[in-house]
Amino acid sequence: MKKVSIILPIYNVEKYLEKCVNSVINQTYQNIEVILVDDGSKDSSGRICDKLVESDNRIKVIHKKNGGLASARNAGYEAATGEYIMYIDSDDVIKNGIAEKCVSAMEKKRSDVVIFGYEKMSEDGQVLEICKWSNKTYNHDEMVECLYEAICNMSFGYAWNKMYRKSTIDKSKVFGDAKVIDREDLVYNLELLRFWDRITYIDSVGYEYLQRSSSLLHNSDLARLKGVEYFVKRVEKINIGNAEVERKVFNMMVLHYLSDCIIKNILWNDELSAKEKKKLMKETMEKCPCQEKLYQDKDNGKHLQMLYKSVSSGKMGYFYWYVKLGDWKRGIFDE
Repeated sequence: MKKVSIILPIYNVEKYLEKCVNSVINQTYQNIEVILVDDGSKDSSGRICDKLVESDNRIKVIHKKNGGLASARNAGYEAATGEYIMYIDSDDVIKNGIAEKCVSAMEKKRSDVVIFGYEKMSEDGQVLEICKWSNKTYNHDEMVECLYEAICNMSFGYAWNKMYRKSTIDKSKVFGDAKVIDREDLVYNLELLRFWDRITYIDSVGYEYLQRSSSLLHNSDLARLKGVEYFVKRVEKINIGNAEVERKVFNMMVLHYLSDCIIKNILWNDELSAKEKKKLMKETMEKCPCQEKLYQDKDNGKHLQMLYKSVSSGKMGYFYWYVKLGDWKRGIFDE
């Protein structure tokens, strides 16, 4: 039985941590190692990690200074000894049996990554959304051809609904980028795609994503605005191997990053005055160094024109509803 390394980045999740770890150690597939990465938690998460290590010899813990999600995952990856890798957010849970199903698919299909479905859950236990896909294995070129659709249907953009072959990641030398503070999982998967020969989807819901009230749309983090220029340049460098697909993916990612930044972090920020909001909107747009590329996409061009119009007029509500309508038509929903 090949070993699976399951990595949990941890930051201030004392309320959820034990439930998450229990969902991992109780998997039907027992040849696992659980790597808890305490990313400088300020609550009791670090002490809970130390306690959990004593309860199961498959669990190990790393305590480090706070560096963000990608930094914590990278630290866990460096310590991993398994043939396969899973990343689990420490306020979520995985369903029993999913590790076994993924290993089986890895072995039978000789895949570099296995993708499974997930549920979005409210804090009171209600299922908000179910995302799952049919059993299918793609070669690299086939995956590239349907990549835009895979991003839109929310199967490709996360790290936590996947099992990765570690040797492929080792060969790629692709690691999480701590400077990318939003959509980092999508950037990570897009960079790995170049090294994937076979990608397998399995018809199983294996993950419960907790939609915490503290992480909903009203969470205004102005740090995201500072990362716009870096994000755009980072995405522009991604080599998918198909120019047309690269253009469509680039335009979609940049447009949605810009719209999310403006809507969630400026427009809905109650601490900012109307004057401050308008100033930040214009500054954010100016940080996008390749705006003319967005005009080349017939759909995104309309979005961008509406964005410019809204920014110049200060009436961002028009743009918000236009984006939401476009999302609904294409089946794209915010995290």
